[in-house]
Amino acid sequence: MAFAQLQLASPLARAVAELGYTVMTPIQAQAIPVVLQGRDVMGAAQTGTGKTAAFALPLLQRLLKHENGSTSPARHPVRALVLLPTRELADQVAQAIKAYAQHTQLRSTVVFGGIDMKPQTLELKRGVEVLVATPGRLLDHIEAKNAVLGQVEYVVLDEADRMLDIGFLPDLQRILSYLPKQRTTLLFSATFSPEIKRLAN
Repeated sequence: MAFAQLQLASPLARAVAELGYTVMTPIQAQAIPVVLQGRDVMGAAQTGTGKTAAFALPLLQRLLKHENGSTSPARHPVRALVLLPTRELADQVAQAIKAYAQHTQLRSTVVFGGIDMKPQTLELKRGVEVLVATPGRLLDHIEAKNAVLGQVEYVVLDEADRMLDIGFLPDLQRILSYLPKQRTTLLFSATFSPEIKRLAN
């Protein structure tokens, strides 16, 4: 299936064309139409299957209704939260989301450990619609009142099996407790243990 068949909004379609995307991978063809409908997704996908575009493009499309040019942080609350196990993966996904959203007014940033919190805090205080994070550093920002998640509509748990392998289950449960009960959950994992299925629910 071709990306041209998706009827993406023109700013997203333009970014996709500029990135040279033409034909969807299997996970993209399966997930994108479902996410566009606002439904939950539990997808089996390895790294390198194009799953970032599978969740990011339809999420950005659904967030376009919140797009605005205001400089007020209050007009840019976090609407989508993307959680990943490592800083390298978080950084990769954040860069991809910035590339997909480059022709929109949607804001995104990434927070992960191992570096100073101050620049991340400044970005968060400016307001972002899409927040990509590793669980430990996100909890640091929540506790410091830098990240407010009360208006999150979408949560993506990417590489969920790796997050559990690293021991992030208690952190994930705490993070999910800060989110609204009414939200869409997108979970991607190479394997599905009972714990992962519980997280998805």
